[in-house]
Amino acid sequence: MVNDAEVYEIAILGRATWQLHSLNNEGTVGNVTEPRSVTIIDPNTKTPITTDGISGEMLKHIHTGLMWAITDKNDLCEACKVLNPEKFNAIPNQGKPVQEVLENALKACEICDLHGFLVTRPTVSRKSTIEFGWALGIPDIYRDIHTHARHALGEKETVEDNTEDGEETETEPKTGGASTQMVYHRPTRSGVYAVISMFQPWRIGLNETRQDKYTYDIENDETRLERFKNALKAYQILFTRPKGAMSTTRLPHVEDFNGVIVFSTNQIPLPLISPLKQDYIKEIKDISEEIDNSINVEEFNNLSEFVKKIGNLIDKKPYKLELGD
Repeated sequence: MVNDAEVYEIAILGRATWQLHSLNNEGTVGNVTEPRSVTIIDPNTKTPITTDGISGEMLKHIHTGLMWAITDKNDLCEACKVLNPEKFNAIPNQGKPVQEVLENALKACEICDLHGFLVTRPTVSRKSTIEFGWALGIPDIYRDIHTHARHALGEKETVEDNTEDGEETETEPKTGGASTQMVYHRPTRSGVYAVISMFQPWRIGLNETRQDKYTYDIENDETRLERFKNALKAYQILFTRPKGAMSTTRLPHVEDFNGVIVFSTNQIPLPLISPLKQDYIKEIKDISEEIDNSINVEEFNNLSEFVKKIGNLIDKKPYKLELGD
């Protein structure tokens, strides 16, 4: 990797193998939970096909929770200290100029700065610096729905017996009586998933609501650096321990992650080629060489290599625009 360079953008493109997970679901109808299903164009046959999906919202939610876990809580607003999904919108902002609201949010909160938010009064939006696409099952994904039953001790009912010896006997619950037994059906999936994510370190602390001049409202570059590092650490943990829906009983068996980390050291937006495509790594390398020599492509073949190469980026600094006078 390039040494002593500021990082403008980072893209993570790869194939993750997760076994027997249920990280994202459509919802529950009656006693059946349905897994997420999406329709894509099969990369091999170029025809529509239904496959498994994990939404970008879920992956972003996991990343946010991991950032919260590793961040100094003094660098969070009062809403994000308790992971309020409204973020800075839960802070009283009525009557304040939009530029001031965003400035206060950027200074007060790492999660609001990096993951974005929407304030309704006044209307202020902060676009996230971290983006996720759907994690898409590369056909074939194996899916199954399992039947479970909830039982309670003491299902049988104890009643007094009027026999001469005065003993009690157990009988089955009376017809129509309440029972705590419940049958339910839960899904699991196993397969390889195409994952894409984009991180824009150059926007950390940047106030884009001012129409006369953009400004970095975080005066201390060390604060920008700390937020940059925490975002990358959260990426490391996300792919080594994904924790989404139903992970209390369907914690994913994390098997593998391979792909590329693409990053630029100049003001060049990065190419994003989906890992659904068989030769996506070669194409990314070819495109990057043609666009600009500041685009770096680092290939990783397993999880430990991914963690190590993200760790190399943690030692760098986030890019800072020269905004002029």
